[in-house]
Amino acid sequence: MAEEKIAEAAKKSDLRIIIIGLIFFLVAMGGTYFLVSKMMAPLLPEKPAEKLDVSTGNLVSIGEFTTNINDVGSTRYLKFEIFVEVSKENKKNQEIINEAMPIIKDCILSIVSSKTVADLDVRNRENLKTEIKNQLNKEIGSDVINNVYFTSFIMQ
Repeated sequence: MAEEKIAEAAKKSDLRIIIIGLIFFLVAMGGTYFLVSKMMAPLLPEKPAEKLDVSTGNLVSIGEFTTNINDVGSTRYLKFEIFVEVSKENKKNQEIINEAMPIIKDCILSIVSSKTVADLDVRNRENLKTEIKNQLNKEIGSDVINNVYFTSFIMQ
């Protein structure tokens, strides 16, 4: 009889230890999840914002160009495709671009072929776009071109 009481007390004690261990484990896991989620929140990307309606003008393809780069050995080449953006409101602008296409192509080739490898680097790409846009608007005689886009840009 005494042995039965000792066995029953041992079972109760084992069951208490398991229940206390399980409760401790669940509290520790919940606390860990909470701490990690709060600490990692600044490192995780934000939820995607709603897409903004980007209003662009009409895009006109100027074409694909292959040209030498102004390099010491002249062994480097650049192949790129370029588009210009004109205003949507004025349909006459697209006609002006089409009429002046040979002048536009010559101007773009002159600008790009005069650049060095450093000038054509990704960090200077915006400067190149601005220079092309300003020079084209100057050659055409009015501010027809709003922006310049490169769709491919391969340097070898």
